Amino acid sequence: MDYKKVYTENYFNGKDSFFYSLGYGRLMKFYFNIIFRSLRPYLQGIKQGKVLDVGCAYGLMLQKFPSSFEKFGVDISEHAIGEAKKRLPSATLKVAGAENDLPFPDNFFDVVVCNDVIEHLENPRAALENIRKILKPDGILYLNTPNFNWLRKNIFSYADKKEHHISLLPHKTLANLLTELGFNIINHCTYTNMTFFFFVRFRSNLGPESEFICKKS
Repeated sequence: MDYKKVYTENYFNGKDSFFYSLGYGRLMKFYFNIIFRSLRPYLQGIKQGKVLDVGCAYGLMLQKFPSSFEKFGVDISEHAIGEAKKRLPSATLKVAGAENDLPFPDNFFDVVVCNDVIEHLENPRAALENIRKILKPDGILYLNTPNFNWLRKNIFSYADKKEHHISLLPHKTLANLLTELGFNIINHCTYTNMTFFFFVRFRSNLGPESEFICKKS
């Protein structure tokens, strides 16, 4: 897949996507408020740190981090990075793909966010391996992605096709992969975020989305 031809301005404004039919910026602020709430308790011990958002899009998740964090972001979309630079002029933002070596030193980041990214990739394993390289020992990875369960297969199939979700993983399969790659899972759940406004977390496999908080072991 030629990612740069897929994730253009038309993807983010909804012309070539399903979930962003009203535009990426309009819908996602509420969503990221909830997502950041999951991560916030694990940031308490980090007074000053470096955070990387892999697939940062318009930088809305990075905006949630306090000013004590040095902020970095990568995205395959030149359009998205351009929009992110408008919101975060002091951040380090680069056009880069997660499956290639990320343009940062090993053991560099205290926190890495990978929000709704790996389902878009031909090789999610390579992306997670690259993330682990640049994460510090005991650094935190926040990861979410669709959970390929019965509900996902039967209710979201059209949406997933429209969104170019080419690598959908069941929650347990992803948990096993993270452990195999050297991540210690410290919290996880499935959840639903219908239209970004109905948000419920489950300890079971019921939710059509997966969420993991891990440390590099």
